[in-house]
Amino acid sequence: MTERSEAFLSLLTKRGLLEDPEIGDEKVRQAVKAKKRNMYHNTQLMLQHYRDITWALECFPANIAEELDRPMGDLDALLSLISAEIGMNNEKLENRLMSVQKSRLLLDRINEALTVLRQKPGNGEMMYNILYLTYIAPEKLRHNDILFRLNISQRHYYRVRQQAINILSIRLWAAPAGELDSWLEVLTLLEAL
Repeated sequence: MTERSEAFLSLLTKRGLLEDPEIGDEKVRQAVKAKKRNMYHNTQLMLQHYRDITWALECFPANIAEELDRPMGDLDALLSLISAEIGMNNEKLENRLMSVQKSRLLLDRINEALTVLRQKPGNGEMMYNILYLTYIAPEKLRHNDILFRLNISQRHYYRVRQQAINILSIRLWAAPAGELDSWLEVLTLLEAL
């Protein structure tokens, strides 16, 4: 087999489209395969809700201030009151703070993955722009407006968007940060086929 063919088979195995022969137990193999297939879907779902998550995080401080009957003007007093409420076992507030923290970490991880995607040699900038205009930009644009701004065809848009989400899903779910460079090399190799 050629080096490109081996790289392509390896990629298909890692995406869950082919069974991994290194996993002996059939149930484990099927579970790993299903997880890998869902990576793309989960990444797309997160991108689709990016604006909503951002909006909720922007509203959170004002909502907490209103709930605790304290104005946002004195942030130190508000933070002290939040600490006191958590100290008095206000589980509702504590759970909301944990939820906000997890959402913030998720957004940071997506933003970091987008930054890495943008630096991809070749069409990284185009991939980033497609994802940014489709999912991240503050104003939601119509599909035709996105195509016009990027000056690309609908077919090219969908092909590049799919590639970008695949790379993002690898970054978010499969590969630790140190292995990303090798993944980008494989993806660049596959694009050359």
